[in-house]
Amino acid sequence: MRMRSIATIVLVAGLANGCTKGVSLSPAENPAEVEKILAYAEEGMGGCDHDIELNAVAEHAWPFPAEARNVRWGNHYQKMKLKLKPRPAAFVTATVTWKEGELIEVEDSELIVQKPRRVLAKHDMFVTRKIWDQGVLVEHTTKAVSAGGVTSFLFYNSRGYCMILADDGPAWTKCTLDGSFEGVTAEQPFACQQTWWIKVRKNKIDKGWMPFEDALMVRVPPKDGAAK
Repeated sequence: MRMRSIATIVLVAGLANGCTKGVSLSPAENPAEVEKILAYAEEGMGGCDHDIELNAVAEHAWPFPAEARNVRWGNHYQKMKLKLKPRPAAFVTATVTWKEGELIEVEDSELIVQKPRRVLAKHDMFVTRKIWDQGVLVEHTTKAVSAGGVTSFLFYNSRGYCMILADDGPAWTKCTLDGSFEGVTAEQPFACQQTWWIKVRKNKIDKGWMPFEDALMVRVPPKDGAAK
C-alpha cells in the first residue's frame, strides 16, 4: 500500500472550552512551563499536565511508524462492533468475531487527538496554509513558534512532518523527532490522549471502523529499516 502524500491528509479541528490562549509561547512569557517541560524531557515522556483540549482529526494518517498498517488480533476470541464512521456514536454496520492471532488488514486510518503534548521547539517552526487573497488561493507561510518556545505536539506522520497547534489551529510543519522538540521522543512520538480508528473488512459484507486497542491487538511491524 502506497503512503499517501501530506497533501491528501485532511485536517479538521475544534478547540474545546475556547482554550486557545497559551498555545505557542516564548520562554520569557512562561518560564515555569519551560522548566517543567525540560524536566519531563530528562525523565522521558511528559508534557500532559495542562488543560488544552482538542478534537483534531488527521484523516488517512497512520501513527508512527506509518508502514505498520495492519494489525494482528491477540490471544482471545472477541466480538467487536464495526461502525459506519470512525466515531463512537456512529451506526453499527456489523458485529464480528476476531480469532486468536488473526491478521486484520487495515484499509484506512484516522487519528483523533483529544489532548496534545506540550513541548519545546528546538528551532523556529513555520506552517503553510492556503488562503484566499483577492479571489486567488495562495500559500501563506507564517512562523508558528520560535526556537525555545512552548508549543503543542499532536502527531508525527513518519515522513518529516509534524502536526502542531498554531495560534489559528492545528497545522503541519517540517520536523524531525530527535532534532525539533524537547519533550517528545522517537520511541513514543504521540499526543497525550488520542484515539486511532482503523477501517477493516471481515468479509465481503462485514466491514467498518473500529478503534485500535492495545489490550486486544498488536500492530504488525514493518520490514527492518522501512520506517527510518
